[in-house]
This record gives sequence, C-alpha cells and structure tokens, in this order.
Amino acid sequence: MTRLSVTVRSPAKVNWCLRVLGRRQDGFHDIQSLLSAITLCDELVFVNRDADGIELLCEHPGLPTDRRNLIVKAGLLLAGAAGIEPRAACRLHKQIPVGGGLGGGSSNGAAALMAFNRLWDLGWSVEQLAPLAAELGSDVSFFLQGGSAVMSGRGERIRPVRLEWDGWIVLLSPPFGVSTAEVYRAWRPPSPPPPPTRLDELLDRADVLRLDSEQLMAAAYNMLERPLLTVCPQIGPLLGTLTKLAGRPVRVSGSGSTLFTAYDRREEAMDFARRAQEETGVSTRLAQLEQPELFGTKSAAPEVRATDGALPT
Repeated sequence: MTRLSVTVRSPAKVNWCLRVLGRRQDGFHDIQSLLSAITLCDELVFVNRDADGIELLCEHPGLPTDRRNLIVKAGLLLAGAAGIEPRAACRLHKQIPVGGGLGGGSSNGAAALMAFNRLWDLGWSVEQLAPLAAELGSDVSFFLQGGSAVMSGRGERIRPVRLEWDGWIVLLSPPFGVSTAEVYRAWRPPSPPPPPTRLDELLDRADVLRLDSEQLMAAAYNMLERPLLTVCPQIGPLLGTLTKLAGRPVRVSGSGSTLFTAYDRREEAMDFARRAQEETGVSTRLAQLEQPELFGTKSAAPEVRATDGALPT
C-alpha cells in the first residue's frame, strides 16, 4: 500500500554565550544565551501506520524509544492538542552526540512536531506549534525557527538575531556524555559575576553582530563551564590542552560534554581538528551555521515522499 513519508533533518546547535541568572521556583533556571543552529544534523523519517501509538526505531545504543524520547512525546502531545489518534512510526538516524550539549534531543522534538504536523495534514503554523514546543523542553522552542537567536527565560523566549559570519566550527566530542540536570544542580552564582563581552550586546539589544572567528571566540563564554568541571573533572585538562592547540579559546556548548572553537578558513579548522584528534583522541567534526528559512530551518523543513508504507533502513 502506498503512503506518504515525511523526512526531516534535525540540526544541532552551539551556545556562543550562556549566562545563568538564577534558579526559579519551578526548579528550572533563568538563562540568557546566544545560540546558533549548525549543519550537523540527525535525520528522521516518518510514516503513518494503522496501529495506535508512536513507534520509534533507532539503532543508537541506550537511547530510549518510548515516551521518554521527545519524538514520541511530541507526537502524543500534538495528537492530543489536535484531537486525533496518534498513529505513526519514525526511524531516527542519529549523528548528533547524545549528552553532548548540542541540543540533539530538543532538536528532534521540534523536528518531530513539524513532521507530525505535515504527516497528519494538520496545517498548524509555527506560532500554533510554539506552546507545545515550550511544553516539551527548554531548547525545543529555538529549533522551531533555527538560525541564530537570543534565548531567555528557561529557554522558551526566543528573539531571532543575525550573526554575520560564515566560517567553520570545530566540534570536539569526548567519548562520554554529561547529564544536563547534574550540571545545573552543581551551578552556584559566581562571585563576582563575569564582566560583559561583545556578545552581551546581542543579548541585551542588538539584532546583528559582525565578528571574525577570533573576536567571536574571545567574546564567547559559558557559566555552566565551572559546574561542568565539578561534575566531570576530566574535562578540565582536556579543555586546557585543546585551547593551547587551537591558539584561541575553546568553549563548552550547553552543559557539555562537547567543546568547540571557530576559524574563518576551512583549512585552519581542518588542521586544528586533525591535530586535536591525534593528540587527545577526541572525535572531531566540522560544521557551519545553519541559515533559517521561512518554515523552521532549512534542514528541518519537511520533505514529503511516496513510500510503500515501510520505513527505510
């Protein structure tokens, strides 16, 4: 039987700066962050099925495929809000490191909302999907639009901005992940608070920022770096070694464990990635900024295909 399938690519993100403002009464933290979607992506393929429920298939070891996964949660949440039975299957091809601070789970949740919306022919706008994204998780709202943005509140308030830079990001992934909840539990207010950098201009008022890679990394910071080193002490020596190799700051994305730095030229980025892998053994990837489109991000825009009803392997 011929059915339609919906394919979405689900981008990762990096946090150029992340300021933690304090704990909230609901257990979350108030934050401000400048972040960008990048070209490292997972791929999700969806098809309708006759049986009730959301079936998720993924070969990544240890990744939950039940209601704990934001893809399944997104389908159940959208179906409930639309008053329909949730009937679909999804295959997730995982490329974004799990527990790496790159937002893979949140991105999957946002991509799933867009895909289920198209698969079930609901016709909801991004504005209609936004409250469901905020309910799913702190970073999910950002991935509905992608590009670059200032994220605030607990992550549900998004202000699009433009980061005018087209260089290369080197992602450095240690062979272990980190629990976001543990890192936030270890956070304590810094005393004194770090001084503002040029990126704080964008957090506070600017809409466009033009910096080269050296200026960008010199201004980058992450207030979760100190609690990360408490939770995961082995990050400290690795961060020091990579910073020396890079000849410029290396920063933590999100709550870690992924580290990153940036270069204007691809050749420089490739050279550093090679030396970092040889000397430290970390896995390295190159990425660029993912540019937004009218509907979500370019990579997350649903692609509709005819299929025989089975998910591709």
